[in-house]
Amino acid sequence: MKTTGISKKGILFLLLGIGLFSTVEICQKLINKNNAIDPNMMVFIRFVVTGVLLLAFGLPSYFSRGGRLTMRDWGVFAFNGFFGIALSLGFFHFGINMFRNASSSAVVFSANAVFAIVIARFMNKEEWNCRKWLATLLGLGGVCLFMFESGRADLSTLKAVGVMSVAAMLFALSVCFTKRVVSKYGAMVYMGGSSLIGGFLSLPLVFLTSSKGIVAEFGKVWDALPEMTYMVVVATALAYVFYYSGIAATSAYIGSMAFFLKPPLACIFAQIARVTGLLKNEKMMNAWTISDGFDCDCHVSCRT
Repeated sequence: MKTTGISKKGILFLLLGIGLFSTVEICQKLINKNNAIDPNMMVFIRFVVTGVLLLAFGLPSYFSRGGRLTMRDWGVFAFNGFFGIALSLGFFHFGINMFRNASSSAVVFSANAVFAIVIARFMNKEEWNCRKWLATLLGLGGVCLFMFESGRADLSTLKAVGVMSVAAMLFALSVCFTKRVVSKYGAMVYMGGSSLIGGFLSLPLVFLTSSKGIVAEFGKVWDALPEMTYMVVVATALAYVFYYSGIAATSAYIGSMAFFLKPPLACIFAQIARVTGLLKNEKMMNAWTISDGFDCDCHVSCRT
């Protein structure tokens, strides 16, 4: 089947979004070198600011086209904000802290494509086939290999895999839901509304998870202002605009499968950070986790 211009544009947007997403884990590790920010505070800062920026740019155009936002529309944003941001990204940032390597957390989170295959069957009416089931089995097997991140299976790594898998499952739900509704609003308005609500829903969780209190957490954000500015503007706001624009022009399945490009990109970026001295504690992947990289290649091959 010939790929249309719209789908080519969508794929390009997905690639740009995934490329920027691949730097999040590394940026968080850089921030944690000095003073680790609470994961829920990280979500709050990332997405409240992102929401304000995207709505500021997206709403004028949306309203000029005759669009309007009702309580039902804000309910749509709240659903995606709660599951796709407050919960999913909260677990995601906790998972990054639990893994030894930034690259490991990126690889396990890419398993959201495995969950999306199942969820999209019911939410988006996307058909199952042998290739998708093969991708699912390979993905689950690859994720399990990361229990050996330290060279042997241990409880702490198993917990990290579990937390990141929950994040991936919730993100897959968000991706499938997004495919159903994003075309009505456009990527900026949809992600802006979802980000704003999801970010604010994360703030109460800071009181439960932070050991130093919310005032101290804001102080740590200020101390890491350059890194947090990159995290918010580039790796979040811009990345999500690209990614959701790509989903709108392709499918939930392709949008999630594109995440299998994240592991090799994140591994490359992490090793560059290691070689340049930015992340001195980043270790080379071992035989168990390198084999998962081959799984990722197989996933991409199954789709194409």
